[in-house]
Amino acid sequence: MKTVRINLGETEYQDQHYDPRGVKLKLGDQVVVETKWGQGLGRVFGTFPLFPDHKATEALPAVLRVATARDRANEERIRSLELDGKTTCTRKITELELPMKLVDVKASFDRSRVTFYFYADERIDFRDLVKDLAQQLHTRIEMRQIRARDVGSKLGCVGPCGRELCCKTFLKDYDPISVRMAKDQNLPLNPGKLAGMCGRLKCCLRYEHSMYEEAKRRLPKVGSPVEAPEGVGIVKARNLLTESVVIELEDSVQITVKAADLIHIGPPLDEGAPRNSCGGGGCSSGGCGITSAPDITFS
Repeated sequence: MKTVRINLGETEYQDQHYDPRGVKLKLGDQVVVETKWGQGLGRVFGTFPLFPDHKATEALPAVLRVATARDRANEERIRSLELDGKTTCTRKITELELPMKLVDVKASFDRSRVTFYFYADERIDFRDLVKDLAQQLHTRIEMRQIRARDVGSKLGCVGPCGRELCCKTFLKDYDPISVRMAKDQNLPLNPGKLAGMCGRLKCCLRYEHSMYEEAKRRLPKVGSPVEAPEGVGIVKARNLLTESVVIELEDSVQITVKAADLIHIGPPLDEGAPRNSCGGGGCSSGGCGITSAPDITFS
């Protein structure tokens, strides 16, 4: 199925695929499309002979028509309605002393509905607020509570990396993120460093997590007995980025060795297991934890 990608501007649904339904379109055309808040005005961002996600089961929203001069003039009235709604809603929230923060206002292209996006830590009884807004704006009112990450995507900001927030530019699906990802990357567990502008864990912690997991599988665990060219010792630390390990030799000297240079690797020792060296090559007693059939061999 042929599709077009439409940019809807500053919304959480920007750059979405649409079904042109026979409408002939080219790059840069302004079009009226179906959106989750009603009709919307967007611009053709790209065209595709086939829908890239062939596994999608939901029907794509439709392009209704190429925007006319009347449609473009209506856009100014929409922006005015959204501004009035934002001013009125902010004032009413203060008057009613509601524990919520207004984030964004979006009006449908036919002005039949105005959606108010807000953030709150708990459920809010906003029935009186909706009644006042409906009387003031003379249209259908919809209140939508959003998550902390969605607040960042709507307001936008520059992250600590110096770039615009990922959720504002390209990231629309938020995968689960845990402190374990920071631990796997040997990052200091400082909440101020790990939190993004939304106050939640940074989404970028997930970007390279699979690479760190793969590196962890290739390196011997801390506490494992290993044989290096310098001798037999115990792994004390690992550097996943350089794929090297810190080994404590039998004379308590610590050295850093590339994992690829290790000769033998044994299973991690128990806390009370003896750690005497056998001189490499394996032994029958198992005192050093290195057997004649090592678990992993690096070349």
